[in-house]
Amino acid sequence: MTQVDYQETRASRWMARNYDRIAATAERVITPVRAELLGPVTGRVLEVGAGTGENLAHYRSAAEVVAVEPSPAMRGRLHAKLDDSSSPVEVVDAVGDRLPFPDGSFDAVVCTLVLCMVPDLDGTLTEIRRVLKPGGRLVFFEHVRDEGVRGSIQDLLTPVMRRLLFGCHPNRRTLERMRSLGFELCISHYQVRPWPRPPASSPYFGGVATLREAKGAKS
Repeated sequence: MTQVDYQETRASRWMARNYDRIAATAERVITPVRAELLGPVTGRVLEVGAGTGENLAHYRSAAEVVAVEPSPAMRGRLHAKLDDSSSPVEVVDAVGDRLPFPDGSFDAVVCTLVLCMVPDLDGTLTEIRRVLKPGGRLVFFEHVRDEGVRGSIQDLLTPVMRRLLFGCHPNRRTLERMRSLGFELCISHYQVRPWPRPPASSPYFGGVATLREAKGAKS
């Protein structure tokens, strides 16, 4: 499926070429979190916003990984890392709020450092909920809006940071939106200082979310 409404820009191509180098320092801390979160994931797995493929080497138990990435430049880098994964990987051109898969297609969905950037957070989480099988899991590692003064600073900085960081929203209340859309969260990591803590990109949370059962559902 081709997402004709995704507009690749000079800036996004530059980001794809340089992302791994820019993120190298942060990855010294984030890589062990990726490994711990993704290593146990089993079954058919959907990764939303796979980027340049930083997660691929950490899938040790997945039967299959479907990696969704709308940027052609990012997909080029992603394809170059397919051999890093011990699981078979299919790369799909799609966006998070319009996933081209039937209901209940996946045992797990993975989101790492992407929900801050999707244009439609609620739409993306709703689609994730739709494509998860009953009992499926959303595995995530994301930065969210802070509390107090730091959160207010993030609110002020967000319009600028969205332009500088390719759509990143540092003040996203991602965990609250997950809960409001029916996910139960189990937080297993709290990374306060994965690198010097700028107001615009912390705190970081990682863990597993499962869907709440509807009231009155039979056990």
